Amino acid sequence: MLIERYRVRHQQRENPDPDAGLVASWNNSLAYVIETLAQSGLGAVEVMIEFPMPGMDSDADVILAGHHPETDDLSYVVIELKQWVRAVVSQDNPVAVDAGYSNLKLHPVRQVQRYCEYLVHHLAPLYGQPERIAGAALLHNARSDVADLFRLERNTLGQLYTTDSMDFFRGFLTSRLAAKPGGWAADVLCDADEYEPPSSSEAFSRVGSPHPVFALQKEQEMAFQRVHEAVRKAANGPRKQVIIIEGGPGSGKTALAVELLRTLKQQGRQVVHASGSRAFTSNLRAAAVRMRPRGVSYVTAEAQARADYRYFQQFGKLPENALQVLICDEAHRLRKRSRGRDVPSWVYARGWDQADELIHAAEVPVFLLDEWQSLAPDEVGTTEYLKERARACGHEPVVHRLPGMYRAGGSARFREWVAELLGLQTSTPRPWEADGRIEVSLADTPSAMETHLERRLREETGAARIVAGFCWEWEKPKNGLRMEVRIGDWHRAWNALTPAPEADAPDTTQWATDPRGFGQVGCIYTAQNFEFDWSGVIIGPDLVWRGDRFVVDRTKTHDDNLQRKSVSDAQVDRLVRNAYHVLLTRARRGVVLYSEDLETRNKLKELITGSVSEPRSRRGRRRRQPAPPPVTGDRTVAEQLAIEFD
Repeated sequence: MLIERYRVRHQQRENPDPDAGLVASWNNSLAYVIETLAQSGLGAVEVMIEFPMPGMDSDADVILAGHHPETDDLSYVVIELKQWVRAVVSQDNPVAVDAGYSNLKLHPVRQVQRYCEYLVHHLAPLYGQPERIAGAALLHNARSDVADLFRLERNTLGQLYTTDSMDFFRGFLTSRLAAKPGGWAADVLCDADEYEPPSSSEAFSRVGSPHPVFALQKEQEMAFQRVHEAVRKAANGPRKQVIIIEGGPGSGKTALAVELLRTLKQQGRQVVHASGSRAFTSNLRAAAVRMRPRGVSYVTAEAQARADYRYFQQFGKLPENALQVLICDEAHRLRKRSRGRDVPSWVYARGWDQADELIHAAEVPVFLLDEWQSLAPDEVGTTEYLKERARACGHEPVVHRLPGMYRAGGSARFREWVAELLGLQTSTPRPWEADGRIEVSLADTPSAMETHLERRLREETGAARIVAGFCWEWEKPKNGLRMEVRIGDWHRAWNALTPAPEADAPDTTQWATDPRGFGQVGCIYTAQNFEFDWSGVIIGPDLVWRGDRFVVDRTKTHDDNLQRKSVSDAQVDRLVRNAYHVLLTRARRGVVLYSEDLETRNKLKELITGSVSEPRSRRGRRRRQPAPPPVTGDRTVAEQLAIEFD
């Protein structure tokens, strides 16, 4: 009866039927937790099943809510349930486990540890008070065949129990939970205000911190440890490893890059971040200078920022293995060859692929990419291409896939819906079905879109931007801003090519992070790599609905890269769809769509029921400002929280 009731609840929340594996887990695993609580006199403790992790597409198997037996304070226990019978740790990765599945799995102790850390990062009742939470992995079918798992270091946030250690499991629960009702404690957690993760530039500005900026999850953690293991092995001998990490928008590539930079720098490793985006790299450099340590001059900080954050074309002149680690972010933007003033003539004459230059420059080159985010005809960064270049350089690549979702409120369904809408997947576009994670709505006019976003900015914290397809000419005015984007009576400027103080507008590189950017329309090249709480997307006449799908009209684009005759129609079609894929997946909380084309707008009305004139309420926790840096010893927790919440 309990399982059937939960099946219904799951359908109400997630829509699809829970898969057979999940139902089997409920049937086979929950009983061990319930029986242990009853045997321990903890029958009044609240049991929360499949607790949704804030802002991500994963659920904790079980969270027990109650009070601590000694302090009577709030106390929570996160339990990761596994039906494994046997498991061994990978020789190449200390947190990757072979449990008999087709793919390696994250070590269950590390999984529950990261869940606990994530909740401490994101939920107000736990932030700054990690003593309120503990974790355990329960392998209730396992005995000695999982002995290898006990090698991983355990702590309060992650203990390991098997069928041979159920007495110890009972002792663990009674040490964390009192024999009294836990309903109130459960309500506190379910209704908790939620901290949002920091923006990409804010996150990179914290790479000098000794405290984690992100609590990496599942495949993120496995890739993170694989890189560290490769660095450790390279330090003991000349053994280059090429690591390729692929994932869609919001899959956690930025979080992984930040934590790699932060931890490798702490170890004293020579690590450099590289990208092919001027706006992205300029923002990272500016953030590094802005957050420079006390006593470090602006000039010194700027020089260090230029050394730490570089462009792809700057590495061809370096000797082999000049760097220990090179993190190539947004590697889908790699070019076939390096060009520009950063490239000496002898480097260009050598004729190497840009990817070969990057591989040559570091002992451990790490490439992070999303193939659906390449934007120009000469961008060649794909997983297959990088594997080919690694082998051509004499190295067998390692590929990791990041399937998780940490944007759009953790709505993996939204990411799939966008891909279907744009024809990036073969499925026919489906109507958007609200999942309570992200608000998706439609505007009848760009003015209505702008008004809606302004209202969101007044009512809630966060950032909002309007972006558009590259369907209007982008001019460089002599004075002020030109109103290039014209739709009926609504006229707005593209983001400024250069600072425009008389118009109170930032330049292109700062448009995504400067609050004054809301007054202009962003294009694909300034929006990529960034995220906004609220996003308005104008679909221009280069992408219109005709018949049963979106079609691309290359005559309507003003992107110089796509106007060349040498670029085929197929290339233009792919790149325009990629551009809108990027634009539509920037939002954390809500996205508003508008199309200038009437037929397209009518089709979108069939697919999207929400209108900006009828704001749709969102279920779930209230959103706070981005998560603050960890509490230091300079203030008490209460004082720090009072300041952050003020």
